[in-house]
Amino acid sequence: MPPQDNGVHFDSQGDEYGAPPQRAAMFDLTSKLVSWGLVSTPQEAQYVLIAVAVIAVLIAGYLLIGAVGGGGHTPPPLPVSA
Repeated sequence: MPPQDNGVHFDSQGDEYGAPPQRAAMFDLTSKLVSWGLVSTPQEAQYVLIAVAVIAVLIAGYLLIGAVGGGGHTPPPLPVSA
């Protein structure tokens, strides 16, 4: 029995499978860094943003450990007068 034509056709595009990449309709900070001239490529902009995020996490950790770890000092005892 020969295959029936049900109206579904697939166009072969070589070895590419999946949906085409689409850009989100949100603020793109990497392209802003490139357009401002701070970096020359989007990949460099991503590296800069990752470095900023790592530094922010390190600062937050330092402040959190300082607040919780009790790096504070106890005040000296008051003199007792007799």
